[in-house]
Amino acid sequence: MARVPTGIPGFDPLIEGGFIENDLILLIGGPGAGKSTFGAQYLYEGITRYGETGVYITFEETPARIMRNMWRHGWDLERLVKEDKLRIIRADPIAYERYIKKNHTQEPGAETDTTTIETVLRQIYASIREIGAKRLFIDSMTSLKITPDPINIRYIILEFIKNIETFDCTTLVTSELNNDPEHFSVEEYLAEGVICLKVFRIGGERIRSVEILKMRGTKHDEVLRPYIMTDHGIVVYPLQSVIGKEADVFSIEAFNGRRKPDETGSHRLTG
Repeated sequence: MARVPTGIPGFDPLIEGGFIENDLILLIGGPGAGKSTFGAQYLYEGITRYGETGVYITFEETPARIMRNMWRHGWDLERLVKEDKLRIIRADPIAYERYIKKNHTQEPGAETDTTTIETVLRQIYASIREIGAKRLFIDSMTSLKITPDPINIRYIILEFIKNIETFDCTTLVTSELNNDPEHFSVEEYLAEGVICLKVFRIGGERIRSVEILKMRGTKHDEVLRPYIMTDHGIVVYPLQSVIGKEADVFSIEAFNGRRKPDETGSHRLTG
């Protein structure tokens, strides 16, 4: 099976070198966990290191804001767009005519022109075809959950994912982490893989960890691995654990600016 490396330092050794080609992977996490950065880094590394063009679908941020924010990591997304190596598309998540029941209390004439799921999918597919994209990042699935009817939400997500899987792209999709044990997330069952980014505090220190919850067809790592946000994006420490066998807590100070994982997951001195 062909593998698609993310290019994110230290992450690929956790999943046997990369995602299985054309799989759809779900990336979940709370606010500020770095989901958008992870996805943008996946696209950027794919273009600049592996020669694979990509499409970035945003349901929330504008393309201009995304390009501005990613400059923080030294990623010139605007140049890649101009070179037809990247497309950044903003889709309207407000309403999907075909699947969401109309609000019967709505006043006559209050309807506005809305973007349907079919329109969004056609837009995504057209962008993929235009530049021959092999990588797709969608941020975020949570924006599709705009109806209070849970059955309707599941149908929307099912239709969306099943269509995306036919686009011949290795796809990364984000979704907000839900801590409610009673909550049913259909996308977690439909995706071929699920990655969870967590942020919590230990001893007054903010700790970030990545966990591979599932990755079909892959013998993946099952340990909470620490990661940090750097000026060059996300860096994962695949040989360290957040809480080890003797409950040793990972310390950011022990690694930040001192060691950086290389392609194999081992460490090399930096700076």
